[in-house]
Amino acid sequence: MRYRWNIIFICCPLLFSILICDLYISKTYGSDISFYELTEESNYQEGCFAPCMCPIFLVPNIQGNFLLRILSQADELTHYEVLEVEWYMSYGGESVHIIGSGYYQICLDKHRMELDLKVGNSPIQHFDSGLVPYEYEFPNISLAVALNGFYCYDQVFDISAVPVLVGFDQSTWGRLKAMFR
Repeated sequence: MRYRWNIIFICCPLLFSILICDLYISKTYGSDISFYELTEESNYQEGCFAPCMCPIFLVPNIQGNFLLRILSQADELTHYEVLEVEWYMSYGGESVHIIGSGYYQICLDKHRMELDLKVGNSPIQHFDSGLVPYEYEFPNISLAVALNGFYCYDQVFDISAVPVLVGFDQSTWGRLKAMFR
């Protein structure tokens, strides 16, 4: 009997905390927000792109997540705000933290992402994909954002992301994971 009460006293505060976090995030961002997680295809590339000739350094499997909130929607054009970008990669044997925010838009069969990212200790820099055709069906996102327009020496994040979770319990867990990463 005593064992059951111990479980109740441990589980109830935990469940209450999860509910409070869910309510906080819902009130902060509203219900028009989606959580995205990078897939293992996401990577970072630094080096020379066409027409220049030099090696490209590849960092595979960037990890992390971001939030996507709808801003406006017209017939063929939808604008989103990208919030709380929080990615990690291993670069030169060190863990590098990437944070930022930006915008994402969908226009017919094309999409574009613009991100202002702080990579490690470097200053905030503007990355842009340009308006490019879809590789996958929305809500999945797959595109590359570049610092210098994919020209000569550049830094590129190849982003492959999927929305995380559908139901209340799953989204609550996803929100908690996103908050404490």
